[in-house]
Amino acid sequence: SSGYEVLGTQSWPRYPSLITFDLLKHRIQDRVQAYFFDAEEPVYGVICAGVTKLKECVQEREKSYKINVETTIRLIQDLLSMGAKPVFISSSFVFDGIAGYYGEDQPRSPVNAYGRDKVEVEDFIKSEAPGILVPRLDKLVGTDPAQANMLTEWYQWMKQRAPITCIEGQVFSPTLVDDVAKAIVLSCELGLHGVYNMANTEFFSREELARQFVAALGGEAVIVAKPQKDFNFLDPRPLKSYLDSTRFLKATAMRFTSMREVFNSFATKTLRYAER
Repeated sequence: SSGYEVLGTQSWPRYPSLITFDLLKHRIQDRVQAYFFDAEEPVYGVICAGVTKLKECVQEREKSYKINVETTIRLIQDLLSMGAKPVFISSSFVFDGIAGYYGEDQPRSPVNAYGRDKVEVEDFIKSEAPGILVPRLDKLVGTDPAQANMLTEWYQWMKQRAPITCIEGQVFSPTLVDDVAKAIVLSCELGLHGVYNMANTEFFSREELARQFVAALGGEAVIVAKPQKDFNFLDPRPLKSYLDSTRFLKATAMRFTSMREVFNSFATKTLRYAER
């Protein structure tokens, strides 16, 4: 929509408009035609690929490490060798979640395998490719009830009159996924490099955000907060993952969408679906 030529990839063939690119099987130079890398304007490779489910990162450790670290580093090297500029998407999970409101330069201390994978790639970039852009993201949400995300899950629980269960004490920066896409494009246009937190300036406890969401949709729901230990996770979640995006905001003057706006848009789309 910004007028740039774009190629999208997928790890297995589902959509005809996307190129199949599996980090475990393929090299990017074998899947994307050379002409795409020979453009006069800079070419960016935004790396979204990875094993992101924390459970899988533990249960399939060898495979997840190979994807999240080894072949991701190889992809970064391949993109650089083709003259492209990699953009490696990192995570608030590089922090332990004890303090919260993390700046880019605060010490990292991940508490789970996924976060440790991100730290390892960040360290590689810092030592071997410091000119790369590294956006750090927190909790992403969307406004489309037909797409999987936390708000859609809550909406389904509301309709089923099931309780919305939250991790007690979890605080994050819920960020509209469209804003992240806009932020990455803007960062590339401005030639930013290094680590930038790209997260909403608002932050909420999960329980409070659920209350606000239910109220905005004019519904009712029982909201239950339980200690993290009651969920029996194989790997813990950092409780306070919210980020300080001051550096990014100063560099771009971008405004993130408020959660009230997100809720209103979600509610409008649910009505449209209901009318179909």
